[in-house]
Amino acid sequence: MTGDVSVTGGEPPLYRVDAFPSARPRLTVEEARAQPARLLLARQGVVPFTGRSAELARLAEWRDGAPSVSVLLLHGPGGQGKTRLAARFATLSCEAGWDVLQARHASDPAPVGTAACRADKAGTGVLMVADYAERWPVTDLLELMQDAARQEGRPARVLLVARPAGAWWQPLANRLDRMGLATDQLPLSTLADDPITSAGDLFAAARERFAAALKAPGARGIFPPPVVLSKDSGFRSVLAIHMAALAEVDRVRRNPEQAETGLNTPAQFSAYLLNRERDHWQTLHANSRVTTPPDALGRAVYTAALTGAVTYQDGRAALTAIDACPDGDAARLLTDHAVPYPSSTPHTGTVLEPLYPDVLAEDFIALTTPGHEVEDYAPDPWATGAARRLLADKGELPGWPRHALYTLASASARWPHLAEHELAPLYLTQLDLVLESNDDAVRLGLTVLATLPTSVLQRVRVPNPVPGFAGYVSFTAVSAGVTSKLLVDDEDPYVRARAYLDLAEHIVLTGSINDSLAAIDQALAILLPLPADERVLRRVKALKERAHEALVRAEETER
Repeated sequence: MTGDVSVTGGEPPLYRVDAFPSARPRLTVEEARAQPARLLLARQGVVPFTGRSAELARLAEWRDGAPSVSVLLLHGPGGQGKTRLAARFATLSCEAGWDVLQARHASDPAPVGTAACRADKAGTGVLMVADYAERWPVTDLLELMQDAARQEGRPARVLLVARPAGAWWQPLANRLDRMGLATDQLPLSTLADDPITSAGDLFAAARERFAAALKAPGARGIFPPPVVLSKDSGFRSVLAIHMAALAEVDRVRRNPEQAETGLNTPAQFSAYLLNRERDHWQTLHANSRVTTPPDALGRAVYTAALTGAVTYQDGRAALTAIDACPDGDAARLLTDHAVPYPSSTPHTGTVLEPLYPDVLAEDFIALTTPGHEVEDYAPDPWATGAARRLLADKGELPGWPRHALYTLASASARWPHLAEHELAPLYLTQLDLVLESNDDAVRLGLTVLATLPTSVLQRVRVPNPVPGFAGYVSFTAVSAGVTSKLLVDDEDPYVRARAYLDLAEHIVLTGSINDSLAAIDQALAILLPLPADERVLRRVKALKERAHEALVRAEETER
């Protein structure tokens, strides 16, 4: 496990290991003013790292512990500062004599930076950091752990960074335990609750740095909007507070006499920053630096948020599939998109560099899609059904379904109109594709769907997949998630009974026979006191016979 090598476990390489980057490419004042949102990027480090003393102490204790190999999951919602904390810990570990490496899945671009955090000599141990761990296939994560376990004579630590701990982590932790690898996890709470910080402190620190980066001295005196200081508001993540500070500083820079903005929600501050991105597209077009009009360029930005950075050929195919442009115009659109969003790894030839930070890209998807109520941002009717068009024929394009579904589910968690009109239809019309994607993306989608009205969930109830389909276990999760919502929200006993029967039919396909029988018994308990419904009772009988036959076969196999 050394720097700048590809680790395979097969061909093509599953992931790449590089020295952890420490250099931060600084923006010029002109670049920052053209696209203020770039100042929010963790790799820019515009706002100094602050707080997190308890978390850093916990990480150091884990790193310096006794096990020869240990894995720790650092997790928390988007915008809480996980990447910044991991980078700070990497720097401190390097100063303590550890070799610090970064693992990126083959589907992700290589790290940005020219300098690296490496010990001068063979380090005390090896610390491997893997961001977006929830998006890795479990088999590839296991390969990463096995590689870490091959270290000889030095301790190895693997720090996984992810949004959710979720259903993906516990099965992985159990498998690592069977491999003899120690595991732990560290949930990251909001920095606004840190004992030595506050929302006001975070806003003030960000305001000073953004004012300097934008050369806006008149913005140094602005106060945080009252809503930012409210503990009942949506400003509980450090990113949300920084976005508010950046929007306020940029607003005052552009118009020092401007009165109060009236921006009161994270969505409105996102809309302001995204409108500034659109201003930049308009300027590029007016100056003939790009030939693509802003509306069409926005469709490429939308596509990139769903696909992530991809190869040139895949980028052309994505723009065509999502109907962002005719196939003959895709090459020009890719070239124009790269002007405001150049590839972070130009030597790899990737295109469709996404808008960052991730939360802002998710907000762009939501605000571009009709159905929201944010008056300051006009949606594009083209975006309705865009994800379904992109995923309708995924062909041989690796990573698209997993990345797109996870991004859409993450955005839907904060934007109900996406959940109902974009995410739910995917489960209804393209379930096979959904189930082939990352399991945690499926479960995240289910968590989001559980917040929807019962009338929507009833449309998501779908027939069984064909026998032998690889996604039975995830399909059961789909059914269980929908069933749970129906059982809570629907008082009709026949609806509740059919929900249990749906669940039983899905579970029996996974081999969990006793669980299937238990679901059938629940349905019977509801139906028996009611007037007979012959069709439902016949289905109960057939399911029970099928489950008993499967149970007998399982017992015979065990004998």
